[in-house]
Order: sequence, then C-alpha cells, then structure tokens
Amino acid sequence: DRAAIGDSDSAGMVLMSRAGAAVARAVETIAGLRRTRRAVLIAGHGNNGGDACVAARCLFEDGFNVQVIMTCVPAVLKGDAREAWDEMRTAGVPYVVLASPESWDEDVAVTSGSLLRHGVIVDGVLGTGCAGAPTGAAERAIRWINAMRRRTLVVSVDLPSGMNGDTGEVAGDAVQADITVTMARPKKCFLNQAEAWRVGHLVVSDIGIPDAVCDKDADSGSCQVIAAPELAGWLEPRARTAHKGDFGHVCVIGGAAGFAHAPVLAALGAVRGGAGLVSLAVPEQSLAAAAAHVPEAMPHVITTEQGALSAEALRQWRDDLSGFEVVVAGPGMTVSRATRDIVLRLLDSYTGRLLLDADGLNALAALHAEGEWRPREAQSLVLTPHPGEAARLLGLSAAEVQADRKSAVSRLADKYQAVTVLKGAGTLVCEPGGVPWINLTGNPGMASGGMGDVLAGMAGALWARRGLPPFRAVCAAVWAHGAAGDLAAFEIGQTALCATDLARRLPAAWQAADTHL
Repeated sequence: DRAAIGDSDSAGMVLMSRAGAAVARAVETIAGLRRTRRAVLIAGHGNNGGDACVAARCLFEDGFNVQVIMTCVPAVLKGDAREAWDEMRTAGVPYVVLASPESWDEDVAVTSGSLLRHGVIVDGVLGTGCAGAPTGAAERAIRWINAMRRRTLVVSVDLPSGMNGDTGEVAGDAVQADITVTMARPKKCFLNQAEAWRVGHLVVSDIGIPDAVCDKDADSGSCQVIAAPELAGWLEPRARTAHKGDFGHVCVIGGAAGFAHAPVLAALGAVRGGAGLVSLAVPEQSLAAAAAHVPEAMPHVITTEQGALSAEALRQWRDDLSGFEVVVAGPGMTVSRATRDIVLRLLDSYTGRLLLDADGLNALAALHAEGEWRPREAQSLVLTPHPGEAARLLGLSAAEVQADRKSAVSRLADKYQAVTVLKGAGTLVCEPGGVPWINLTGNPGMASGGMGDVLAGMAGALWARRGLPPFRAVCAAVWAHGAAGDLAAFEIGQTALCATDLARRLPAAWQAADTHL
C-alpha cells in the first residue's frame, strides 16, 4: 500500500474505497445464497477497520440492514481509516462503540443479536501488522465472532484477525473465517498449512496496485497459492467462432460391480468442466445413472469379467484411443489384475493425455513397485491421489504423507514425471521440477464419496482444451472444484453436501473465477 500510494494525498483513500467495495461484493454474494440482507461489521482502529467502514457504507447504500461495532473510540482513528469512518457516519450507517473488554460481555448481545439470524459478520478487527496475542476489546471481538459462526457466515478483511501476516502463526485467539477477501496478492501467512484452515474460501481482489509494485522483490519461495486472478488470465474467453473440437474429446474409463456410478460422476465433471465431447467406457450397470445425470455424455458398454472391466474388452471396443484428447481412467474400477492390465495398456500404448485417478493410481503403484512400468520420455500424465493413494505410490504411510504434504507432492511429481494433485485440506498441485501450489477453496463438507471423481473429470476437460498446459488446467480444476463446494456449503451447509450438489454449482464457480470471487 505504501509503495502504491507514494506521495499522493488521495491514493490511500482510493485503495481503501476499492478494498471496502470488494468486501461488500463478497458479502452480497454469500448473503444472496443465504437469502439474507443482514450484516454486522466489526471495525478496529487500523486500515482493516477503515475497509470495514467502507464496506458498511456500500452495503447500507445497497439496502442491507447494517450494524457497525467499533472496537475503539473513533477519536483514535487516523488518516484514511478516519476518513472512511466519517463518510460512513455521514451516510447514516448505524454504529456502536464497544471499546472496553467488559462491554463485549453484555452490550454486544443487545446491539447486534437480532441482526444475526443467518446474517453475515465482517471481521475488520486486526490486519497484517498483528503480532502476538490479541488483547482487550480486539480479543473479545474475535471470541464473539467465532462464537457466532454457528448461525452466521464470517468474512475477514485481508486476513483473519489474530493471524500473523508474515508467518501465519497464531499466538492467541484468531478468527475462523468462511471467506477471506485479501487485497492485490495472497499473503505469505496463507502458506502456513497448520493455520490455513482459518482463511476459508480465499478471494483475491484487484484494488489497482500495479503489478510492478506487487511483484517487486517477490520470492517464488517453496509454495505458491492458486487464486482466481491467475485463472482468469489462463482461461481465455471462448472465441466467437469456437466449436466443440476446440475443447477436446474426453473419454472416461471406469466402473465395476458396486462402483458403476463413479465414472458417471467423472463424466459429469468433464461436461461441467467445458469439454467439447465426453465419452464413457463403462459396464452396463452405469447406463441408467449416465442417462439420468449426464445425458450429454456418450456411453459405450464394456463387458466385464467377474464384475471388472477387462483390457481385452476395452480393446475390442476401440483398439486405438488416439481419437480422444484426454483419457481419464480409474474411477470405480476396483483393485484387480484386470485394472492393472488396462492401466498398463494405457501407459504403454496411448500417446495422448492420460489422467489416472482412484484405482488407476493403485494399479500404477503396483506396476511401478514390481518394475512393470517406468516413466517414459514425453509421456503426458496427470495423477490425482488422495493421501492414502499417495502413500501407496511413494511406499509410505498416509500419516507420513500428511506430515509433509509439500514434500510428498513434489516427490510424486518427480518420481512419476507427472503433474500431481495431492487432494485434501489445502489441496496441492505440483509439476516435475516445480514448486507446489496450494489451493484455498473447499471445505470439510466435501469429505464424501464422489467428490474426487468429479474433480478428475473437470481436470480432464480443461486439459483437453487447445493450448492449456496440464499444470494450469489442473490448477484451474482444483480451484473451481473447491469454489463450487464452498458455494454449495454457503447455501445448504456442509453436513448434507454431496458430489452432485457440487457439480450443480460449477457454472457459478466458473463465473466466480471471472469476477475473482
């Protein structure tokens, strides 16, 4: 901020106005999902408090029922924060001052409790300069925000209050946000995997700070953050003259007795990921689900032996798979010799882009361990393991993978010469020789069957696009998958969230990528 402001007297307020407007947009989006127009904004004494005051004025002018709670007396506000508060007060926004710790014991229930039935709280208590444990009214405000999360959604300004802006460490109380609206660039603190869960869904807002200022002396470090601004640059708008051939033909191979619907979910992900065409090579048991959930896909029945697809039956259907830009193999295939034979055939003979998921990964681990397969030069391969599958691929335990996820995903990418996705809280993406990128969308409601199948299809679809490298395609899929899960959770909660709920929100997630939400 200081570098962008320079010698201008007004630039600071311009940036604060843009930041506050970005926060207001995020509030209006999630409030719409909850069908509420109520918001309580907690403003501290620094610039984050000023951003909250701007957001309050924007929401008030847009017809929201707004209440602002100040954790300091207005007389201590300085500079842009003071100007933002003056403009908010002049606009007629209701506010109260709870500057003493004791006032948070009783007064807050009277001043804001009636507003917060399914409303939104904005956390503008502390900013990037926070060091050490919060004290006084700030500490009480943070505790109150966390206590109210059961019936509200929490939006933090720039970073959750109480989190160290450089290290991400938490010395005392800290906010657990549902959304964090950060300005210009992701903050280093978000890379702290032990505390990144506090960030929730990350929104990176462009407030007009030039790239040259933001990126000056930037260090690529040991990890990067996947964020919507990068995705918007990677995913170019479709040309007016575009046709389905520009977006590729994806073939999903999978399914077995008792697991017939997994490849259907992958096909649904591929369709919602924008593939031009989607084919399904599946057992007969998959047909009804395919017809019901993804009629756009073209199903082809592959005969099974003892309930599993066989390599010979796949060859009889189509010996040459080169007509597909991407093959997604593994969802619902089960662990069997037949699955290993199919995966080995694909690895040895398919020259296109191959994405292995689920039991395709278990087969790959066995083939590599027994020396039946080694990476070959120029092979286009993407792997999407969860920690258990990653453990088998590395010959480790799942606990060892989780203890150092960044190292695990880097080792997988290098060992298999593949762009690798290590799924879980803070999903990581890494390409051979590269640094991991962490995703900060998604929520615990996504810990259910079928979610990974949808992601595999999405990644395959984006990879099938002309001109989109595999690393960028996978990063975009991971971000949008988590964003769709977040949109579903904001609307219906986490407990009942399932894979088809997520797939239904993918159109809105892609729109969010375009608008940086």
